[in-house]
Amino acid sequence: MGVAGAPGPQPFQQKDNHDKACSYHPALYTGGEVAKAIGFIRQSGLPEHQLLASVGRSGLMRFWDCCGSEDEHAPGCCKGRHKTFDEEG
Repeated sequence: MGVAGAPGPQPFQQKDNHDKACSYHPALYTGGEVAKAIGFIRQSGLPEHQLLASVGRSGLMRFWDCCGSEDEHAPGCCKGRHKTFDEEG
């Protein structure tokens, strides 16, 4: 999924490669229970101390493990040169 107004994928041109040519996420798009993801500890059994009342959400959440963005299509949080699969680092 592209960014609105941005051109679609373009053929790679080595001459256009530079230190900020590639935006990427260095970690996985992952997920977990909201309570664990935010470190929620229930203070008591009272309704106002439940996760949904305290935080406004419950269940599972998904996010980029590197930057915390919950948008699966968020632009990469790091920049670097485009690399082939056989390049180091």
